[in-house]
Amino acid sequence: MKTNALKTIFLSILLILSVAVVARAASSDLKKADRLFSQGKCSEALPLYQKMLADPKARISAGDIHARIGDCHFRLQDYPNAATSYRAALPKQKVSQQPVTQYWIGFSIFAQGRDEEAISEFLKIPQLYPASGMWVSTAYYWAGRASERLGNKDQAAVYYRKAGGAGKASQEQFALKRAEAVKASSK
Repeated sequence: MKTNALKTIFLSILLILSVAVVARAASSDLKKADRLFSQGKCSEALPLYQKMLADPKARISAGDIHARIGDCHFRLQDYPNAATSYRAALPKQKVSQQPVTQYWIGFSIFAQGRDEEAISEFLKIPQLYPASGMWVSTAYYWAGRASERLGNKDQAAVYYRKAGGAGKASQEQFALKRAEAVKASSK
């Protein structure tokens, strides 16, 4: 009986130690991937993030990993895969992280020149996350840019005015000036 109890204790300790080693390895991969990313070595960081995504023992949320994979693709100018990764991240993230990720979905689509779809993606921010502060005005601004590229200057001016808000911050003032310039050029 004592032998079984000792075996159980020994196996429990061994299990705890192995979990700690795996967690430390995942943490090491994350630190290495983050370091490579910050050095601009996204093509080297990308497989490390993907490896963590496949590791069920990783100590980072799948939403965060997908977002980091999206960031790598974006920096590599692989916008279709960036959008796909950001879309995979969105439902797995905390609500407080979602407006930022939604912005990057929109911007990835915008970078591909798919302006109608980009507008739709940008406008999800004020619709779904109206209290997300600067992300709302930023989304309206880029919806304006996409509308302008489509030749819809009246709609662009509307979005720029929404981005301009009260006109207190310099970004708001810039958006309001852009709205007036677009409106004047459409006459």
